[in-house]
Amino acid sequence: MKLLKKGVYCILALLMLSAPFSCEQEDDLNIIAGLDFNIATLNAEGNETGVIATTIPPDGRIVYTVDFGDPNGVDIPNGNGDTDDVIQTTSGPMVSYEYPLESATYTITVTASLSGKEDVSITKEHTVIYVVEPDPTPGSPIAGTWRLAPQAGALGVGPGQGNVSWFSNSDEDVITRDCLFDDEYVLGEDGSFQNILGDETWLEPWQGFDPEQCGTPVFPHDGSANASASYTYNDAAGTLTVNGQGAFMGLAKVINGAELAAGETAPDSRTYQATLSDDGLSLTLDIPVAGDGWWQFNFVKDAPPAPSQLEGVWRIAPEAGALGVGPGQNDVSWWSNADTDVTTRDCFFDDTYVFNADGSFQNVLGSETWLEPWQGVDPEACGAPIFPHDGTASATYDYNATAGTLTIEGEGAFLGLAKVINGAEIASPTDAADSITYIAELADDGNTLELDIQVAGDGWWSFKLVKDVVPTGVQGTWVLAPEAGALGVGPGQNDVSWWSNADTDVTTRDCLFDDQYVFNADGSFQNVLGSETWLEPWQGFDPEQCGTPVFPHDGTASATYTYDEGAGTLTIDGEGAFLGLAKVINGAEIASPIDAADSITYIVELTDGGNTMELDIAVAGDGWWSFKLVRQ
Repeated sequence: MKLLKKGVYCILALLMLSAPFSCEQEDDLNIIAGLDFNIATLNAEGNETGVIATTIPPDGRIVYTVDFGDPNGVDIPNGNGDTDDVIQTTSGPMVSYEYPLESATYTITVTASLSGKEDVSITKEHTVIYVVEPDPTPGSPIAGTWRLAPQAGALGVGPGQGNVSWFSNSDEDVITRDCLFDDEYVLGEDGSFQNILGDETWLEPWQGFDPEQCGTPVFPHDGSANASASYTYNDAAGTLTVNGQGAFMGLAKVINGAELAAGETAPDSRTYQATLSDDGLSLTLDIPVAGDGWWQFNFVKDAPPAPSQLEGVWRIAPEAGALGVGPGQNDVSWWSNADTDVTTRDCFFDDTYVFNADGSFQNVLGSETWLEPWQGVDPEACGAPIFPHDGTASATYDYNATAGTLTIEGEGAFLGLAKVINGAEIASPTDAADSITYIAELADDGNTLELDIQVAGDGWWSFKLVKDVVPTGVQGTWVLAPEAGALGVGPGQNDVSWWSNADTDVTTRDCLFDDQYVFNADGSFQNVLGSETWLEPWQGFDPEQCGTPVFPHDGTASATYTYDEGAGTLTIDGEGAFLGLAKVINGAEIASPIDAADSITYIVELTDGGNTMELDIAVAGDGWWSFKLVRQ
């Protein structure tokens, strides 16, 4: 009977052990045969795994060896000065390990053996996918727009990290593969990632193009992942992980441990070894493929655009001769405005021309501008702006100081007079040009701009523009802050617990977040809403949606404002004029457009050096609305 029991123990051990053994090791087996352990996540963050013994032998001679493999195909330094597999050994009842890579797949192999007798062991394997959401905190040192460096050796492959002896691009490739070198890799400060490839990128045989050539991007490596793709940058570990099927850096085919072949599925994640230069403008990425193969990519960061010399708000100079026409450049002998015109045509002299930092341009005309017979108004007079010269154009500008030219792009966008285009004075609003180029001279102080444009024959128009002074107080143009919580309501001042907008509302309600609230130096106020704003059931729209502004909350109000810094109040006077939401007035939320108030007073606080405006207003009961505006 004793021999039978011994035989049973031997059979059990054979079933449990991964290494051969002899039955003479019965005493050792009696210890390890009863051993078991779990591999589990230890903490709420999910970044630490633990090997936990469920049965601990009485003599404590068990040693655990834990191999965490190569997550995402990346060799991680093991603390011994090399990049062999990360292996930890312990004789305690538990071993724990924090994952060095964010957003990676780990294959963890644990072997439990007797101290000094490693041939007596049991083994378990466990796979963990550890994903870290992108850090929403702005200020990532790697955030920005990157491109392959336009130089020889910007990308290459070879038998080892940093070795590109198998292939690297030449100087000529920068030109012949320009569709690759103009691809943009956009790493947002919010952790978002985008492949911006344009109409063409470089295509290879695995994508169905032989010979390789420029062509339309192929799914899923065509930027279609942009809506959901993200990245994590670990400066300490020197890694950059791009998350999103089809999202990549450098070449689409290069993934961890391989190069994609025709028909293969793109992975959901790729991790690169990342080296960022001290100045933050150069980035080198290395990634192992198959065998000894390593690809290397060298990127350069797009420099932020230099501030435009024209950036700001301009208007026609309020003086005689600010605009005129004559038989030659700078000759206004045929006609020029008089001093009295500054008053009689005040609806023209208060028009503003806004040059934004992002290259966009706006005609901000208010409720009235100067209209002429070619627009159907005879005699000429102040009146509501007429489409497309009404400020609704989606327009841009390009100022070339060297060439001395200023070009406005956008049908209906203009400077000075709407009728004046290159080579003509148009006879109807339907003749509006898509683009107008002016000869431009900017004064040394940057506050005066002289424009000239040839019309027909010898005719030339001249316009003199002056730049608005730097706003003080609330003066200037404001919009709702493009962020979550920019507007909300709750049971008390600064309390938006009942409702506040989400991040996604900035996009779905873009027609609200692009509305402008303009406080002019002369005390006048304008709601500049464009062709669409956000409409709600009280305005006749259910469900709520973007649509044409509804009178009187459509920007047509002749309004003024009073800012009392000491009292912390801001009052808007004018039926239909408002800040934030049109329905919100003192003591109520109106139920119909006809209930518009003649005056609304907000509690106001300026922060961020005067560039952020916090507004609060009590409605009904305990209800308070809050709005956060930022200066444009």
